[in-house]
Amino acid sequence: MRRLAVLSFLAFSLSAPAAAGAQIVGRHDYGPAGTSDPFLGNGALAGPSIGQEVRHLRGRIERARESGLITRREARQLRREANRIAFRANVYGSDSLSASERRELENSAAALRSQLNRPGDRGRAGAD
Repeated sequence: MRRLAVLSFLAFSLSAPAAAGAQIVGRHDYGPAGTSDPFLGNGALAGPSIGQEVRHLRGRIERARESGLITRREARQLRREANRIAFRANVYGSDSLSASERRELENSAAALRSQLNRPGDRGRAGAD
């Protein structure tokens, strides 16, 4: 009986590392990547910087609030969103903006701009 236990233990201990080794996947090589031309760009025209965009949005928020198009509460929410965009731009920009970070900030600014373009819809949408 003892001999059977020792043999089964040895068989198990020898098969466990082999099974674990078979499951490890090596690094996949996709081949050489071509270098891009730094002078080519992606064809998109440069827009205003994120800082300029946020300043413009803050001014629009203040003008909309002063004219009565939006309530004080809505203006506060929009200012907070503008501050979030400016904060993220500051954090991302500490080591220069990547293309995806720039797109994220531009999309956030565009969303805030669209909220400013529809002041009457925000009150009803927030109530649902």
